[in-house]
Amino acid sequence: MATTMQEAWNARARADAVFYVESQHAADRDGFFARGEERAVLFLDPVLSRMFGDVSTLHALEIGCGLGRFSRALARRFGGVTAVDVSDEMIARARAANGAFPLIRFRATDGETVPLPTQSVDFAFSYEVFQHMPSHRVIEANLREVGRVLRHGGAALIHVRTGGPWLRALYVLANLIPSSAHAVLKRLRGKRALTSDPTWRGAPPLSRGQIERMCGAAGLRIVELLPDPTHAPGTRAFVVLTPAEA
Repeated sequence: MATTMQEAWNARARADAVFYVESQHAADRDGFFARGEERAVLFLDPVLSRMFGDVSTLHALEIGCGLGRFSRALARRFGGVTAVDVSDEMIARARAANGAFPLIRFRATDGETVPLPTQSVDFAFSYEVFQHMPSHRVIEANLREVGRVLRHGGAALIHVRTGGPWLRALYVLANLIPSSAHAVLKRLRGKRALTSDPTWRGAPPLSRGQIERMCGAAGLRIVELLPDPTHAPGTRAFVVLTPAEA
């Protein structure tokens, strides 16, 4: 599965990296990077203020950094940032685009593990990434890594797709259809074929109970489950987490 994720996201990075991270700003590179800071002010800063206060000496991890738009925002706040992505093509482009931000270390991963020591990170962050993970198993693997790398007293802000039983059932049914058939349907609708496989559609949305179970199994405690002001109500949420023993 990890190889499939890497191949799919490498193809998207080569085709149009900005579009596949943020289609709204595909033709506006400056707007694309500015949106990262704007959204950090909107939903990241309030959480950092409540959980930490000053973070200028702390280390942050971003899971699924893409081209580094949020990595920049984290680097403006934290003392160091490790930004990881399953696509080494995205990582190469992120390094090229963020030379002015030496505090960021960009690293390619297998999409399920984080190349950092245990309890080495103060804050973990991910936005619009878990929604593309192709199975609940992959989501669980990433949550376990968040639980592993967080220091005592650390925290995480993880963005997830949510939805009721009918929406979850639709996703289950959609993932039973071969990706080749999805690609044909996408082309007929004038959409991009690279949005036709499970590494784009993602796993079925999570219920509150599933989020609690997955986080608990990863050694994480839910502090808050926050609504997402950047998507339709009920379709996404931010989960604020700390190590369970904290």
